[in-house]
Amino acid sequence: MPPDLKEKIRGAAVENGFSACGFSNAVSLPAISLLEQWISSERHGFMDYLERDQDLRVDPGSLLAGAATVVVLALPCAAPPPPPIDWRFSLKGRIASYAAGEDYHHAMGRKLESFTEQLQRLAPGDLRWQVDAGPLLEKDFARRAGLGWFGHNTNILTREAGSWVMLGVVITTALIEPDPPFQADHCGSCRACLPSCPTGALDNGPTIQADRCISYLTIELRGPLPLHLRPLVDNWVFGCDLCQLACPWGPALRAEDSLGEFLYPSLIELLKLSEDDFRDRYRGSAVLRAKRRGLARNAAVALGNSGNKAAVGPLAVALASDRDELVRAHSAWALGQLQSGEARAALNRSAKTQAAPVQAEIELARSVCPAAPLQRSR
Repeated sequence: MPPDLKEKIRGAAVENGFSACGFSNAVSLPAISLLEQWISSERHGFMDYLERDQDLRVDPGSLLAGAATVVVLALPCAAPPPPPIDWRFSLKGRIASYAAGEDYHHAMGRKLESFTEQLQRLAPGDLRWQVDAGPLLEKDFARRAGLGWFGHNTNILTREAGSWVMLGVVITTALIEPDPPFQADHCGSCRACLPSCPTGALDNGPTIQADRCISYLTIELRGPLPLHLRPLVDNWVFGCDLCQLACPWGPALRAEDSLGEFLYPSLIELLKLSEDDFRDRYRGSAVLRAKRRGLARNAAVALGNSGNKAAVGPLAVALASDRDELVRAHSAWALGQLQSGEARAALNRSAKTQAAPVQAEIELARSVCPAAPLQRSR
């Protein structure tokens, strides 16, 4: 191998916008037992796809015949601008910073395609690339390729940007000298990320209780949010940044204040979005993954958590007329949380007209919401 090959490849990575590039042998990871244990403990929630094709997650050779090298690349991600001072008054939601702009799967995919063209010229061979939608456990290979270490928030932390990076992987049959794995743990005694998680999803290890994670709840979970976790979701409507924001490592970039309009949207607007409006508003964005019903469900929960009586009217309209049963059900719950006579009246109006799942939420909400005031006759 030419002595400067790796530096030329790293130079190509930088040209394509990546902040780091490392190399690992394409040998099977010893992580299969940990993955199996995590899944058998049912800590992956409803993400059943993780139960399938586990060999593909740990063995690059199962994805590309003759795989010799795994190239791992880090793309920097900007941390969000400061949130509104009082979201409960302004009724603003919160979206994870990585979702701003174009869906990173598409944006990084183009960068990886451009990078692999240069990689082919520098180190010819068959190759295959993936962003995190691919099966390979990219975080494990990032550590093996020397990019960083596992933080207590389960993310890979880099010296330059903490966990504010997206990871991409290229598997190639070209043999490239591996970098030494990252052995050190620079978290030390710091545990700042653990108490920052409102739902207690982090457990001080390399894995997470996924079905308690706010990102899972607001994106991956397609059905009702668990009752005991709804108040803890606060105003997050897509993803969560809290464990990253608590970490003293990074970020290297800060998002422009102008992105605040995207990252801190009006909850009432989100609740009112039609399917067409939702697609138009979030076209090309990662937020599309939540679907309109998921985003509106999350907005209803956040409005219920606000304690702001200004949310009663929009929630009452959603309960009475939203086309999606899931949104109506969570709007009923939210009205119960707002503890007002107007909210109780809205629940009463819909009590006999709703399907069973919504009716159950209405009855629960009425049990905690004060009775509506009597109307005086004239």
